[in-house]
Amino acid sequence: MKRGIICIILTCLMIISIVLASCSTSITSVSTFTKTTTTTTPTTTITSVMPKTNPTAISTTTPATAGIGNWWDKFGNPQYGGTFTYRFNANPSGFDPYIMRSPPWDIFQETMGNMDWTISRDQWDYKGKWQPDSIKKGMVVESWDIPDLSTYIFHVRKGIHFALDSSSTASQLVGGRELTADDIAYTFNRFNGLLGYKPSNSKNAQMNSLISVTAQDKYTIAFKFSVPSAQYFDVIMDPVTSNAIIPHEVVEKYGDMNNWHNVVGSGAFMLTDFVSSSSGTFTRNPNYWGYDERYPQNRLPYFDQVKLLIIPDDATALAGLRTGKIDAQDTIPWNVAADVKKTNPNLLQATQPAQGYSITFRVDTKPFTDIRVRQALTEAIDIPTIAKTYFGGCVPGVPVGMSCTSWTGWYVPYDQWPQDLKDSYTYNPTKAKQLLAAAGYPSGFKTNLSMANTYDQNLMQIYQSYFAAIGVTMDINVVDLVSFNRLQTDHKYDQGICTMPIGQVSAPNRFLTTYQSGTVTNIALTNDPKYDALVTAFFAATDVKQEEALTQQADLYSLSNFFCVQGLATVTYVIYQPWLKGYSGEAFSYWSKFSMAHLWIDQGLKKSMGY
Repeated sequence: MKRGIICIILTCLMIISIVLASCSTSITSVSTFTKTTTTTTPTTTITSVMPKTNPTAISTTTPATAGIGNWWDKFGNPQYGGTFTYRFNANPSGFDPYIMRSPPWDIFQETMGNMDWTISRDQWDYKGKWQPDSIKKGMVVESWDIPDLSTYIFHVRKGIHFALDSSSTASQLVGGRELTADDIAYTFNRFNGLLGYKPSNSKNAQMNSLISVTAQDKYTIAFKFSVPSAQYFDVIMDPVTSNAIIPHEVVEKYGDMNNWHNVVGSGAFMLTDFVSSSSGTFTRNPNYWGYDERYPQNRLPYFDQVKLLIIPDDATALAGLRTGKIDAQDTIPWNVAADVKKTNPNLLQATQPAQGYSITFRVDTKPFTDIRVRQALTEAIDIPTIAKTYFGGCVPGVPVGMSCTSWTGWYVPYDQWPQDLKDSYTYNPTKAKQLLAAAGYPSGFKTNLSMANTYDQNLMQIYQSYFAAIGVTMDINVVDLVSFNRLQTDHKYDQGICTMPIGQVSAPNRFLTTYQSGTVTNIALTNDPKYDALVTAFFAATDVKQEEALTQQADLYSLSNFFCVQGLATVTYVIYQPWLKGYSGEAFSYWSKFSMAHLWIDQGLKKSMGY
C-alpha cells in the first residue's frame, strides 16, 4: 500500500472525525499529575559471579542433551559449524570504539558486562537497548564490589586472551596475551579523556565526574567518581562498543584501531576480511574464553563464520532472505513484513519496539510557553485512527510516554494513567480550539517544523493536516540528515523539530535527560525545576525499586506538561530463517557481541529445505 494513498484516506477520515467531534463543547483543566518521593544513599555492596565450568574439548555436536524443563529446550541441541549471514545496510562508521560505535561490526570485541542468556524472555525480552542492573552479567569482569556510590571495584575474569590471528600483523603484535586490569584502565582512561588523553566524542555525559580508573593489581580495577551515583554501574557495564576493552599496543603503534587490518579484540570472533560497500567476514576465535550458560559444557561460539553483507537496497536484501542466501534481517517495516508473511510463510518473524516519531516544540518560545497551546496540539491528533490506518493496526492506538513499553515496571501503561491525563490525550478538536482561544489564539497561529529527509515525511504531513483543522498552519522544513543532526545538537531549529522521544529503547539514565534542563538532549528546551528534581532523585537512587518509581513519575510528569506532541511507539520486524536456532527476537543492533556467539544453524533442517 502506498503511503501517499494512506495519507489521503487518513485526511478524509480526519475530516469525518472532526465533524463527529463537533458536538463536544466542554473544556477541562490541564492535568498536573505529580508524585513525590524521598531517596537515601546507604552503603551498597554488590557481588555477582558467573558460574565457573571445567569444559571439555570442542566437538562438532553437543555432547549432552538439553536440560529438562528449561525454557530454551524448544530450540533443541546446539550444533557447531556453518556461516551465519546477516544483512547490514551501510558501511560501518569505524572499528575503533574511541572513534565511532558500529554495532554489529563490533562482534570481535568484549565488554565489561552483557546479557544473561538464561533469563526467560517473558522476564526480559532483550528487544531494546538496555537491561536493568539486577540481571546484568559480568563478561570481562566476573564480580564487583561497591563500597560507596563513588567507588566501583571490579574483579577481572582470569584466562581471557586477546585473539591471535596468524594472518594479522596487529594481532601478532599483541601476541594473544591475557587481558588484565591494565587494559581496562587504558581503555576507559583513553575513552573518557583522563591521563592526558582527549575524550572521545562518544563519551557518556555521566562519566564527566569520573576521577580515575586504576588497576589495583593484575585482576582488580577501581573506578572513582567525584559525585556519588548508583547509575555509574549501568554505564560501566553497558555492552555498548565504547566499553569494549582494547589492547594499548595497537593504538601506540598505529595511532588508533580504525583500520580493519589493525583490529584486535577478545570477543568470540575475529575480523578476517572487509571489503568496503560489500561485506565483512568474522571467523571463529578458537581461543575464546566463553561457554554457553544454557549448555555449560559447550565452548562458544557455534558459528565458524559470521558474514555481514552490506546491501543498501531493501528489495535486494529481501530477495536474499527469500532465496536462503541471508539468514536474518532486521528493521523491516510492518507493511513489508506483512507482504513477506504472505509470500514466504516459512520465514519466521519477530517484532522489536521502535521509538515513535513525534513533534517537539520549543517551550522557551511563544506560543509554546503556554501549556494550553501544547495540550491543544496534542488533542488535535487522532492517535487511534493513525494507528489503525497508517500503521495497519500493528501498534496499539494509545499514547505512550518516554519509556519502552516492553519494560514492565519502568513505564506506566495507558490503562493505569489517571483519568484526567487520559482525557487530555483523547482526540478532541473542539476542545483543542477552546484551549487555543483561552490561550489568546482564537484563530490559531503559524509555526514551522524541521525534520531530516530520512524521517517519515508522510506522517508529519498527517500531523500538519490535523493542526490545520484547528487553525494552526505548520510549514515543514526538510533537510539532509547531517544538517538536521547539527540543528538538533545546537538547538538551532526555529520552533518545532521532528524527533523520536516516544517509547525510547535506550536506558532510563539516557532517556530521562530528554527534558532535563541544560542537556544537549533537551530538545524541548524545558527549564522545569520539578522535572529536574525527579531526574536528580533518579540519579541518586540506590535501588531498582526507587529507580522504577522515579522513572514512572518523570514520565507521567512530562506527559502532563505536554513536552511533545504525542506520537506512537512503533515496531519493526526481524525476519529470519527457520534453521537459525537459539534466537528469541533479541536486537542484533545492540546485543550482537553476545547473541551471535550463542546462536547456531540447524544444518539438517537447512539441507532438508533445499539450501
